[in-house]
Amino acid sequence: MAECLVSFGANLGTRESAIATAARELSSLPAVANFRASRLFETPPIGGPSGQDPFLNGVAAFDTTAGAREVLGWLQELEQRLGRRRDHRWGARSIDLDVVLHGNLIGGASDLTVPHPRYTARRFVLRPACDVAADFRDPRFGWTIARLAEHLDAGNASLALTGCNAAVRRELCLQLQQRFGVRTFPDKPLPAPMAVIGNAPAGSFAAASTHPATTTARLPDANDSRFSVMVDDASAWVSAFIGPLPSGRLADTAATESPGGDSAAVDPRTVPRLIGRMAWTRPEQRWPAPHNIWPSTSRWPEYRLEVDDLDWTVGEVASALESMRCPLHPITDDGFWWY
Repeated sequence: MAECLVSFGANLGTRESAIATAARELSSLPAVANFRASRLFETPPIGGPSGQDPFLNGVAAFDTTAGAREVLGWLQELEQRLGRRRDHRWGARSIDLDVVLHGNLIGGASDLTVPHPRYTARRFVLRPACDVAADFRDPRFGWTIARLAEHLDAGNASLALTGCNAAVRRELCLQLQQRFGVRTFPDKPLPAPMAVIGNAPAGSFAAASTHPATTTARLPDANDSRFSVMVDDASAWVSAFIGPLPSGRLADTAATESPGGDSAAVDPRTVPRLIGRMAWTRPEQRWPAPHNIWPSTSRWPEYRLEVDDLDWTVGEVASALESMRCPLHPITDDGFWWY
């Protein structure tokens, strides 16, 4: 028996009716037990063609003896019967059903990836999921849905890039800035100049901090007050590098413990909400290939990015940043709309 989380979305036709039909049919399957649904939320369309109507979004959690591919088969059959057409990526749709989590399964192929590779940036999935699956854990980095949702809201919408090479990451940052006006940090910050007393380096941090770095185009380290540049309260940002990440059990809050055990204040505006892990893929097997589904060196939530088509990747990142701050308006008081 596995705990499964699926998402619902629609912005064409009778939105609530289509989602309710999908929920009722899914809940009635013999292999589905303990079915519960979140509230429904209205959200603006993100990415895709312009002129779309708002979406209704929600999630459902249930226990199942079926495998992830069988669950995907149920969802695709429901989409087909409810009139889903796949004309444009992120286009308007009568129904959109996705497998988000399936127990502790981590894997992927060309038509199914679990956990869902983009849900970590989707506030319109995470916030509804807190209604019914706040304690579900992402098996890749161990965070609960509740913790991930709080983490996403705790600082600026932001990504720190890794993978591929520095030149590709830098070019991605430059295009994000030029095309979408996103604040980017394409280069690592230079170390602060060392203070000198007489002919010897000063030994105290207090002395060194009297000579702050003066760069105005690079991200300050989260734990280093010598970097005087700060990101404002509202702006999204992307960096072409990963700086120091907070450590300890409170890593996703503004206060944390340093590796040495001392309490240290960390400005959440300078800590990336997600690590954007970039990779090239083969045309015949799009990301993520099974052999490299989750190579990770941290316990930090990540967002997967294909970079075969850099123009596509730029749009993907811009949409991810928008998804992190997607406004949600609840249109139901509870999760019983599907009865």
